[in-house]
Amino acid sequence: MWRVLISMACCAVWLYFTHTVLNLGGNRLPQISSFFSPHTGFWQNAYRLDNFKTKEFQHAGIQGSVIYDDRMVPHIFADNLRDAYFLQGYVHATLRLWQMDFSTRAAEGRISEIVGAKALEFDRIKRRKGFAQSASQSVETWKKFPESYKLCEAYAAGVNYYLDQMSDKDLPIEYKLMNFKPERWSPYKSSLFHKSMAEVLCGRETDVELSNAKLKFGNDFQFLFPEDPEVQDPVIPVGTKWNFSQDSILGMNGNSDDSFIGYLFQPKEYSSSGLGSNNWAVSAAKTQNKFPILCNDPHLTLTLPNIWFEQQIITPERNVYGVTFPGIPGIVIGFNEDIAWGVTNGGWDVLDWYSIKWKDKQKKEYLYDGKYIPVEIRIDTIKIAGSLPVFDSVKLTKWGPIVYNQSKDKKYDLAMKWVIQDKWNFCELDAFTGLNQARTYSDYRNAIKHFPYPAQNFAFASTKGDIAITVQGRMPIKSKEQGRFVSDGTDSNNNWKGYLESDFNPHTLNPQRGFISSANQKSTDATFPLYYNDGDFREYRGQMVNRILASEDKWTVDKMMQMQMNNHSLKAESVLPVLLKCIGNYSSNPLIEKLKTWNYDYEKSMTQPVYFEIWFDYLMKLTWDEVYQDTLQRNTAVPSDLVTIKLLNKDSTNLYFDINSTREREKSCDIVRMAFDSMVYKVRLLNLEEMPWGKYKDAAIPHIAKIPSFGVEHLQTSGNADIINAHAKTFGPSWRMIVELRDSGPRAYGVYPGGQSGHPGSAYYTNLLEKWTLGEYYPLLYCKQKADLEGKIIFQTDFKN
Repeated sequence: MWRVLISMACCAVWLYFTHTVLNLGGNRLPQISSFFSPHTGFWQNAYRLDNFKTKEFQHAGIQGSVIYDDRMVPHIFADNLRDAYFLQGYVHATLRLWQMDFSTRAAEGRISEIVGAKALEFDRIKRRKGFAQSASQSVETWKKFPESYKLCEAYAAGVNYYLDQMSDKDLPIEYKLMNFKPERWSPYKSSLFHKSMAEVLCGRETDVELSNAKLKFGNDFQFLFPEDPEVQDPVIPVGTKWNFSQDSILGMNGNSDDSFIGYLFQPKEYSSSGLGSNNWAVSAAKTQNKFPILCNDPHLTLTLPNIWFEQQIITPERNVYGVTFPGIPGIVIGFNEDIAWGVTNGGWDVLDWYSIKWKDKQKKEYLYDGKYIPVEIRIDTIKIAGSLPVFDSVKLTKWGPIVYNQSKDKKYDLAMKWVIQDKWNFCELDAFTGLNQARTYSDYRNAIKHFPYPAQNFAFASTKGDIAITVQGRMPIKSKEQGRFVSDGTDSNNNWKGYLESDFNPHTLNPQRGFISSANQKSTDATFPLYYNDGDFREYRGQMVNRILASEDKWTVDKMMQMQMNNHSLKAESVLPVLLKCIGNYSSNPLIEKLKTWNYDYEKSMTQPVYFEIWFDYLMKLTWDEVYQDTLQRNTAVPSDLVTIKLLNKDSTNLYFDINSTREREKSCDIVRMAFDSMVYKVRLLNLEEMPWGKYKDAAIPHIAKIPSFGVEHLQTSGNADIINAHAKTFGPSWRMIVELRDSGPRAYGVYPGGQSGHPGSAYYTNLLEKWTLGEYYPLLYCKQKADLEGKIIFQTDFKN
């Protein structure tokens, strides 16, 4: 009897653990029985990913084929654009379904539904920022443009057709690990993804840091945080004439002085240090083959799966190739028979914070134009896996939502005003459709007018010989320094004065120097009539790009490849001689001799970049010790590398070189020597004398959901943030592309870190990574007909009406 009872108890325990979702250290584990099922569990992922078969589907109203080449790049052949977008949706879902689903749930603030309470704060912030409301608002606008909306619906229908064909065994392994299933796609989800990219690229939150810095530095603030660097090489060439005046756009000035608030604290979600990109184009006159060449390498946080997906779309109207965002129809960066285009982040500040003065601690009424008015409340229900839902009260003001909670006894909170909250009388995704179909400069300009945010530098080249660049996005009309600091939310005069007409956005066509470029430097010189704040970026990369482009008149594709992989540091070139001069006879350490022979390149095999980076880091912390102490308590901006180097060169006795905690009055060389000693100590302590830069940097590409075994670690690469090959530890060139626009058809090369498949078990998950790491490229197979793919086909999928 006891044996029977014990057996039944053991069976019951086994059944419980194999059929129950478990929590272990805050992590939810899938049902063991489902995960290990031979029919639907993870074994099926290992089986299906590399067993490709040609398929044929009968689908009413859809005619076309998807042919996959030997790098798993799909070439879509369709009779019209609607069918092509259906097939694109199907392809994206086939290879990137989990990425699409997880990314849009994240934008909507629904990750707690999957992983539990540890994502609660993340979800709360996303919901308060209003992505869901903004996405719904955009979709309602899209519906007013039936032809555009039909294309969005066709894309969603393609995604859903794949969902209808799949079974549980086909689910990507992340679904099985996290124990959830995909949702059906819709234009709303495409809009959500578009909003999430806007946050990544323009969700800047430096208002608080600069407000605190202004209070701390007082009269020195403008010197320490200049908006116009002394050495400028802007995106639009110096001396460009503008087609409007300040008087024609600007009304009453607003008050951006927040000194009445006192020090502010706000969580820092994003750092702009990892955001950047390069693009440039040279005219036919500056190339060896007499054809224009366009290059682009957007720098983003690197993840697996990669944010980009390579694809070609061929219809009777257009033949376009490039990279897409899984979740959005069309080609985002690419080329067709007539033009090529690429983008970099423009950096214009389109997100401002306003101080909200409450009537009392109840925080139900706030001061606005001399009266206390009631705050609007929206109740959000946040579902949490394994727990009861949480209800969040979101306070909505005339400026926007209160996103972060200050302490309860504070009389002030901050409201967020952001460009994505506004309505536009067009479909934003028409920008990509328009670019895909463009033939001329005029077509390009008309297409990008549909791109409202984030501000991007759209580089352009065409077979007609034109090269151009436009700073595109809806630019708020602001008074001087408005939005640079937290604005006074008690006065409606501090609102934006509308948006600049797109025709007035900074742009240039066929400049005399024979090239256009952007590398996240300032957009214009100081003569531009509209005030804008984009002071988050450094100037070194842009200066280096333009120096190299100006030095050569016979550019080739091979030379462009070398340029994209250029590892020379203008920052090190400008400051290291000053540092070494300060050392003089102070030290005979052998590291000095190594640094003296350095050519300022950040090659992965070199040791000098390690010494310099550590040395300069200590130098910054010692120089701005007052600020670094503040950052432990509150968000305070630190003066830039450029400003620090300027002080080293021109003002060696400046008071900011004096360390508060010492009796002595330090000068710049004292700080340089102290920083050097700290560097030497760290190098010896950690045995870094012979460690090459690539190993020290220890680059990595994590999985989107931070699943360790699905990411890649310990990559040894050259480059750093301030140089053309801007690859730091976890961000860098997310796609490298070079296009030569020949009369006979485009000749193009590209590569990105990852692979076409989003399935970790696939041979195509990281197959492109090695060439990307080595700085090598794949020729992009721009075919005009199916026969051009002969000998390259893995498999194909046909849809017949």
